[in-house]
This record gives sequence, C-alpha cells and structure tokens, in this order.
Amino acid sequence: MRNYEEEFILAKRLHLTGKIIESQKIYLRLIKKFKNNDKLFFLLGTTFLQLKNYNKAVNYLNISINLNEKFADSYNNIGIALAELKQYSKAIINYDKAIKLKGNYIDAYLNKGISLNKLKKFDEAIKITEIVIKLNPLNAKAFNNLGNIFQNINKKKESVKAYNKAIKINSEYFEAMYNLAGVLDKLKLHEEALIYYYKIFNKDPNFDGLLGKIISSKMHIYDWDNFTNITNEIKHKIKKKKIIIEGNLITYLTDDLNLIKLNSESWILKEVADPRVRINENSDSSEFINLKTLNKNTKKIKIGYFSAEFSAHVVLQVMNNIFKHHNKNKFELYAFSHGKKEDDLWRKKIRPYFKKFYIINDMNDSEVLRLARSEEIDIAINLTGLTENHRTGVFIKRVAPIQINYLGYPGTIGTKSIDYIIADKVVIPETEKKYYFEKVKYLPECYISESKDLFLKTTKNYKRLDFNLPQDKIVFCAIHNPLKINPKIFSVWMNIIKKVENSVLWISANTEKSKKNLLTQFKKNKINVDRMIFAEKVKENGDHLKRLELADIFLDTAPYNSHSTTYDYINAGLPMITLKGNSFPSRVATSIYSSLNINELIAETESEYENIAIDLANNKFKLDKIKNKIKKNCKNSNLFKSQEFTKELEKVYLEIFNENI
Repeated sequence: MRNYEEEFILAKRLHLTGKIIESQKIYLRLIKKFKNNDKLFFLLGTTFLQLKNYNKAVNYLNISINLNEKFADSYNNIGIALAELKQYSKAIINYDKAIKLKGNYIDAYLNKGISLNKLKKFDEAIKITEIVIKLNPLNAKAFNNLGNIFQNINKKKESVKAYNKAIKINSEYFEAMYNLAGVLDKLKLHEEALIYYYKIFNKDPNFDGLLGKIISSKMHIYDWDNFTNITNEIKHKIKKKKIIIEGNLITYLTDDLNLIKLNSESWILKEVADPRVRINENSDSSEFINLKTLNKNTKKIKIGYFSAEFSAHVVLQVMNNIFKHHNKNKFELYAFSHGKKEDDLWRKKIRPYFKKFYIINDMNDSEVLRLARSEEIDIAINLTGLTENHRTGVFIKRVAPIQINYLGYPGTIGTKSIDYIIADKVVIPETEKKYYFEKVKYLPECYISESKDLFLKTTKNYKRLDFNLPQDKIVFCAIHNPLKINPKIFSVWMNIIKKVENSVLWISANTEKSKKNLLTQFKKNKINVDRMIFAEKVKENGDHLKRLELADIFLDTAPYNSHSTTYDYINAGLPMITLKGNSFPSRVATSIYSSLNINELIAETESEYENIAIDLANNKFKLDKIKNKIKKNCKNSNLFKSQEFTKELEKVYLEIFNENI
C-alpha cells in the first residue's frame, strides 16, 4: 500500500500528463485523510477547472485559501474559473490578490488584462497587458490578448501586428492564428485568412469554430471546392453537439429549423450566457434580477430599442419611419446603440424621435443593465439578434421586464430570456412555433415593412452602356451578399442562363479572386464567359438602387432570401423570382410577395423557380403584366404605409404589455 508521498507523486504525475480524472480521484482520496492540506485542495480545484466544472473549482480553491490565505496560485485559478463563469469583476479582485502576494505574477496580470477587455475597460486592459510584455517580451499570449483588445476598439491594423508578433514567438500558436485570420476576414482579405485557417486545420481539424470560419471565408470569394462535404460535416457535428458555428452563419447554410435552433442555443450558452443561468435562472447575482414586474399605472410605455445598426444600414432604413410614427402619447422611446460610435446622416435624422439616445459601445453588461433599469424601460427590443456587434448578454441578464426579438435577426436567438419574437404566419407558421424559444406574436401582414433610403443622392438616368450591359438581351440580376450564394442556387441560375439563350447574368464580385472563381463556374457549365457581367461596387446606395432599373428579372437566393432589399427591387420595378424554403430567413421574400398578392413569383421547388424565370424571360407581355401588378398592389398595401404599419406593430406591443401586467 502506497504512503501519502507516493500517492501524491502519482497523482501529480497523472495530472501533468493530462490524466485529469485519474489524478482527481487520488486527490479526493487523500483529502479524506488530510483535510487541512491546502495544496491538495488547490490541486483538486485545478482539476475541476481543467474539466470545466467551474463552480466546483471555485469551491475547492476557496477551501485552499481558507487554509492558506497567502496561496497566490489559488487566487489566480479562482479568477480563471470566475472569468469562465462570466463574473469578470470578481475575477479581477482575485487576480489583484494574487499579484499582491506574488509581485510580478505574469499569469495573473495576463488574466486580469483578459477580464478587463471583457468588461470593455480597454485602456486599463492595454496597460496591464503591456506590463506583461515588459516583464516577458517573448510572452506570445500577451500579444494575442493585445490583438484582441485592439480588435474590440476597432484598431484592426494594430491587432494584425500584435497577432503576428504572437505567431512569430510561437509558430504553433493556433489561437493567435485563428484570431489573426478573423481580422483578415473583416479586412476582406479572405484568401490570406484561409491560409491561416488551413494551417490550423492541418494540425487540429477539430479546432473550435474552425470549420465555420473556413466555409464563411470560402463563400465570400465564391470558392466552392469541397463545399458540400464541409457543410455536411458542419451539420453532422452540430447535430452531435461536437461543434458550434456563429449564430447567423448557420442560416446561410441550411433551412433545417431543428439544426438552426440547436446551434443557436449552443452558441448562446458558449458565447454569451453565464453557465449558472442554465441551472438556476434566479441566480442571486445582482445582474440576474427577475424584472418581470411592470407598472400598471404607467402613463407611457417605455420602449428601449437596442441596435448595432443606428446608422446607414438596412435595419434603420426599415425602422426609421416606425420610430418617426410611434404614438408619442402612448410610447416613450429610448435608443441604446452598440454599433458605430459616430453619428452619420441617418442617426442625426432619427435622434429626435427618442427621448434619450445612448451610445453603449464601451459600457460592459453591468453598466448597460444599470442604465436601462434606471430609465425603467418596460419593453426592450433586440434589433440585432446574433448578428455582428450584438449585445445579447444584457438580454440574458434581463435588461427589461419584457424582451422582444424583432427584425434584425430572422430566427430564434436561442434563449428563453428573450420572451417574444415578432413575425408573421408565413415566416413562422403556427405548426413551427416549437423551433423558437421565444413566444411568437404575429403581425397581420408581413412582419417587415418597406425599406427606404431617405438620402438618395443620385439624379442620374443610367443607361445599360454605363454598366457594360447589352441593349438587346435579357439581364438577370443577382447582386447579392456573397454569403447568400452557394453552388446549389448558382446551378439553378446556370440552368436558366443556358435555356434563355439571349440572356446575361449581372452579378457582384468585389475581388479578382471572386471574379476568377465565378468565371470558372461559367466554364464548368459550358457557358460563354461573355454572358457574365460583373456589377462593380458603387459609392452611393442611391446609385445602386437606380441601376437596378436596368435589369429585367432579379434572381433570389436560397436558403437565405432577400429580405428588406426585396423592396428595393419592387421600387425599381424589377420582378424577383424567390424560392420558398423551410426556415424564417428562407421565407421572407415569400412573405412580402404573399402580402402583396404576387404569388406568381414564388417557387416551391427549384424546377418551378427555373420555369418561372424562363417563362418571364421569354414572354415580354407576361413580364410587363407582372411589373404593372407589382406597382398596382403596392399602392394599397400597409407595407408601404408606414403610419398604418406602425399602428399594427404598436398593437402587438400593447398586447404583449397587457399580458404581463
């Protein structure tokens, strides 16, 4: 039988070689005999930390500190566990205690910088991280953390330099490579990003989030090699809960509602939610207060609109007139902006519609919660969902008694913390409510009203020659975000182009690589490359909207349809063929056309989609007839009457409010 020292040495050896559970069993056995051994409790707590059982880690590490209050490593590890629980302020308190005890404690400084960054205390985070670099100029983690901070304050070039330094120090530092590639993606340098993603993939194909990043980068430049295999692997692994991809990316890859719901829930729990909330919704943390109480005698309902798009963005183009026409006798509006910091023409235009307009970019969740609660917001509207620059964390912690998902994200946000989603019966049929964590509330027509750019600057009358478009051919337009285009829908377009001989495809490609890849697809389909016309980027949105009038037929994408941009094509007199799918984002165009009673442009299958496009292209009378019908039907629709649409939306708000008093 081994004595204490032999058991302890064995446990540490197992621990160091990654056999965490085996070492943990020995530590537990030893603790029963040696209950006052602070090192045993430290090591046991550390095993739970490594196994991601953060609550138990904190418990055992606290026992270690109770036995020895000068144990710096225990404070540091408690800080790590608390940070994983998203309790960054408490984590910093423990890092400071560790630093006080141990002096130049590099790991504690490093970890403190990470938590400060999470709390959006960027200046402090930079200073702390620079201390680490001064203490150890070859600390790759410090440069990686510095890159993360620079990303958060939108200093992309500085972040690239920092990540490159981290990789230079450690050529196998995959996390820094992954972060660097993410910045390169944001800089639209997708080919360079893919180089780093593949370096990681070749060594660690299961690296967290990697497959999603690879497919996203490839889609941005129309690189569809191995597309089906990669997407199938992503779907399979999401089903098995082996990977999670970004919340909005999944909707570009599939219209499988169960898969979308599963991924959204997993993504929220990993990226946003405090893991304690999964177990105990009524946590005793001051940030997790049950606010489901409303003032019955309130004179005005206070609505807080939270958005990353209070600027020149399609979300604001839709919401502008809603903000304007809100009944200010019944509703008091508050804006919480977490996108661009600077005012542009759009923000200046809509600011007067709000009682108060807050910029919350540099506020951490706790600060936003205190601010919103001080204003006693009744209803918080999440206009961003899981898209870029979201602040879903404040909704998880309940920023208002009633919380609603509307407009910005076409799907479930993946948490019961969002009480409602506003939709219509086309995008979310009654039978599909089970795929949403939110309670569904319906508008009588399409959930999204006309999108209008109030700052159209063009007075030009364009001709086809201005954009190298042929005068005597049918122009099929497919100017889309590249993420919406995939080989399956592109194949449908190729069939149409083949069968309508006197036609061209007008499509956007913003890089030479994108153009090359699209031309390759034309050649594969044995279509003359002269029949592809590239739509170059124009500076003003007004110029883009005006040039749409030059096309004959617009080809929609699937499984992610055109949404608010459908109104652009309607206003341009441009009929769009859309393919109705199974998910919210694959039915938005169908919803708009159904509300306008223009069902002739809605296809249920790919073959029907092809037939509609071919038929319209070959029948000028029918094409002109549908154009006239669109123009006529729009005149009588509330989707084009912002005051009436706003009244319907307010009815939904009032119904929700009354359900909760």
